[in-house]
Amino acid sequence: MISANVIFSCCTFALKLIPADMFDIMIVRFGIQAIVFGSFAHFYKHYNIFDTNGQRLACVMNMLMSSGTNLTFLAAFYFLPLSDLNTIKYTYIVWATVLSVIFLKDRFRLVNAISLLLTIIGLTLATKPHFFIKTLSHIFDEPSLSTTTTTTTTTTTTAAAVNTTLTGYTFIAAVAKTSTYYYLGVILAFISSLTKAIQMIARKQLVQTKQPYSVMNFQFTSFALIVAILYTIIRRFWIPEPYPWKWMITAGTVIGCCQLITNTFYAKALKRENVQLISILSTLEILYACVLQYIFLRLTKSWMFYVGAGLTVLSASILSVDGYLRSKRQKKNESSNDENQNRNV
Repeated sequence: MISANVIFSCCTFALKLIPADMFDIMIVRFGIQAIVFGSFAHFYKHYNIFDTNGQRLACVMNMLMSSGTNLTFLAAFYFLPLSDLNTIKYTYIVWATVLSVIFLKDRFRLVNAISLLLTIIGLTLATKPHFFIKTLSHIFDEPSLSTTTTTTTTTTTTAAAVNTTLTGYTFIAAVAKTSTYYYLGVILAFISSLTKAIQMIARKQLVQTKQPYSVMNFQFTSFALIVAILYTIIRRFWIPEPYPWKWMITAGTVIGCCQLITNTFYAKALKRENVQLISILSTLEILYACVLQYIFLRLTKSWMFYVGAGLTVLSASILSVDGYLRSKRQKKNESSNDENQNRNV
């Protein structure tokens, strides 16, 4: 599981270093994944890759939300460092719990409220919004704090947004507008976490009807491939330029194959470990992103970010541990009921 997270983080971070548009590279990546998943499901397992198992709405939501998660994640990566992006991404565990209360009629308990509160505080600290800093400065009556911290925020976000390279040209923004691009990335990352949460709800419905994972992955990657192709075509109406075929084929193939390896590792981990432990280990991607940023970009984060990221990880861990304990109690109750029935017989 840890190996899968490291490979995924390295592949995602590498997109920032490649002198080509990320969506162009995604065409090859999604194409390879769609071919592999479709071939495995159709020719090896003999599944109907277009079957919905009577869950047409859940299949549509899975395709839309899975594609939306990946594509908005990439769009947010234009404006955010990977560490910030991963911190916001893993709030999906909390949002999925909230959405399950709304759509699956689960009971909203105290642990859900605590995790939601920790997530909100963690996001506030990790993204360092100006209104939060100004509020603190007014509370402690230190006007100089606002100026100092705002300057630090501008310097940090400049490394993430001002010097972002997009398909051979540099995306240059004025320093006064840097925070605008940073918070645009925050909004896109938040949308990605919400779509990931909805995707989890949809996949839960599909798993209950025994829909194979290979079929779900084929449907999602095929739809994402179509969206990526349409985006690159439409973008070239405004920015006419040739496709970077060399980078698309080499980088896209490597990343696509690495993503297949991570999918295999995830599947193996799910068979050997419980989902709650895997969810906790997945949040280590925040740490991996910080290490990669320091090694290649010499980008460091403030203490406030680490506190916020820590609270986000804590909220996900609380929900994961609570889910594990509840499932353990449920299995114990089921086994005791079976024993009682056998005794009565």
